[in-house]
Amino acid sequence: MSSDTRIRNYSREEYSLIALLLLFFSGIIVFAVRLPFDARLFPMVVGSTGIVLTLMIAFQERRRRPDEGSKAVAADDPAANATWLRFATALLSAPVFGIVFWLFGFFVASLTAMLVMPTLMGYSDRRRLLIIAVVTVGLLALFFPYLVGVNLPHGVVGDWLIDTLRPD
Repeated sequence: MSSDTRIRNYSREEYSLIALLLLFFSGIIVFAVRLPFDARLFPMVVGSTGIVLTLMIAFQERRRRPDEGSKAVAADDPAANATWLRFATALLSAPVFGIVFWLFGFFVASLTAMLVMPTLMGYSDRRRLLIIAVVTVGLLALFFPYLVGVNLPHGVVGDWLIDTLRPD
């Protein structure tokens, strides 16, 4: 491997993120304690699951050898080739998804996210990506309204279109 790259150990940042996640999930549980049982069930499940998973990550980081983070990796490794486009995609994907979700609803936002984000992150097999995205969104479109009885949000534009196109 003539084009090896060194990656430094980010243990301080990892432990800071672990502490922040523990604080966040603990806050969810603290705020949910005063709620009635049926309203506190979901936050308690999410908070306790988050704490367990965060502690598992902390335990895994503790067991890792100290020199493992500074080992040589191949130049085609994604960790060695983090470009600004990949960083921006990872940083902005959640807020953009939220805005598209609010405007156009679940189906458009999910399909768009499943098609655009992997491409921006460097995934090159577009045929497989298209098949997985369409099948996943299609199954969710059938599962939630017909099997579970939950209508997924249509968004502001979707609700306007439904109201406009609906015969009176």
